[in-house]
Amino acid sequence: MIGNYKYQDVLKVILSRAARSARQIPHYDLARPKGPVKDKYWCIKHKRFCEPIDNAIKFIIRYSFDTIKRIKQFDKLRTNAPIFLFHGDSREIKLPFSREIDGIFTSPPYLGLIDYHEQHRYAFELFGFNEHKESEIGSPNGNDTVSKYKNDIVAVFKNLLNYLKPSAKIFVVVNDKYNLYPEIAKELGFKIVDVFHRPVLMRTERDTNQFSESIYYFIY
Repeated sequence: MIGNYKYQDVLKVILSRAARSARQIPHYDLARPKGPVKDKYWCIKHKRFCEPIDNAIKFIIRYSFDTIKRIKQFDKLRTNAPIFLFHGDSREIKLPFSREIDGIFTSPPYLGLIDYHEQHRYAFELFGFNEHKESEIGSPNGNDTVSKYKNDIVAVFKNLLNYLKPSAKIFVVVNDKYNLYPEIAKELGFKIVDVFHRPVLMRTERDTNQFSESIYYFIY
């Protein structure tokens, strides 16, 4: 249906969500799938034996109605404010304006923690997206050292400084287990206004690893 439909992106979102849920992988291993599961298995997420998914139609139906609901909700809230999307390497991308950004809210990749390419392999293959593994920051499978990650993040913010207003607010959500972001802030001349810490309780995995995030509030 997608090729003949006016709002193709809506159907692509529904299909992508359905594909993610219908993969034949354990329910507790959605973030780091190691391979398809064909037989019944003990699920540490549900504390019972689960069986692999054998069809996607129930997810397509569920996400179709859910997407319609979300679009209706958004339609009541949206304004005429302009929105621009730019696709590129944040370390060097050029934006068509200067000193106009009031603030940044971002969550950079967590160093060595998540293999984003493998986690979203279904989407790469489903839609034929180009991969850019060599450009990924913080990849667990690459040669990303602590110093390289730090230098890459500094390069991102140095590039963005060209577009920020004076005293712009910057919020960064990270798993800063190496305590790098105070060093990054110092190198960039950012003032740390506050740091919020929170445990991550609703994780995809259901293992015993403790996981937390920090939200850094910087001013430039």
